[in-house]
Amino acid sequence: MGLADSHVHLHAFADPRALLARARRAGVQLFVGFGVDLATSRETIDVARQEHGVVAAVGLHPVHLVEALDLDRAIAEIKTLTTDPRVGFIGEIGLDVVDGNVGLDRQLAAFEAQLRLAARLDRPVSLHVQGAFDEAFAAIRRVGLPAAGGVVHYFVGDDALARRALDLGLHLSVGKPVTREANRGLRRVVSGLSMDRLLLETDAYPLPGRSTEPRDVVAVAEAVAGLSGLSPMAVADATTANLLRLLGDRAPATLRE
Repeated sequence: MGLADSHVHLHAFADPRALLARARRAGVQLFVGFGVDLATSRETIDVARQEHGVVAAVGLHPVHLVEALDLDRAIAEIKTLTTDPRVGFIGEIGLDVVDGNVGLDRQLAAFEAQLRLAARLDRPVSLHVQGAFDEAFAAIRRVGLPAAGGVVHYFVGDDALARRALDLGLHLSVGKPVTREANRGLRRVVSGLSMDRLLLETDAYPLPGRSTEPRDVVAVAEAVAGLSGLSPMAVADATTANLLRLLGDRAPATLRE
């Protein structure tokens, strides 16, 4: 089936085509590109229009919220963007009291509005949460997850946090931290996790000193294989199948066949 990078910020790279070509040569066939605001969500849709195997995600990232944003108009614009058949996720959405620049009440309003939109549209959500899991999980219990489901993106937590997320019906998505032996708690979670609840990602974004790109999901799959006792191919098949189920009919037709 091939590998999938379930979370990458393609809009942020100067040459996403070259990035994707390198990943495809490494065996990655499916990519979910995420914007962080309205402008970058539109840019991500443009990439998805030009590149095969790319699904777009649109939403308001909690770190990129601004006080001046008219939230009702922004949510209406996100709804309009989802009419493009290449849009498969709402995200990344959530709460961040570590790097966020606006208050928690404002973040909660945006988060819950996007959860409600995802439920109406039956699109899966990708969650970004830092320092506010209690509040995020409480919001999900109030509002509910869309029937299509959701993912805790770039999960780096322990067994207790993983169980809380799984009990809500969420999937967990892991990136390069799982390849590092120092991250014992995360690696313990992955070693005991059912493969039908796991996704792989890179969260690739061009930052100073960071070289991560979508082809690195190969190393993530290999690490998960070593922890789970499965072959890298089995991990690739299982995790890509999970992403395809979340996407449903929004998955690329060539991968649904």
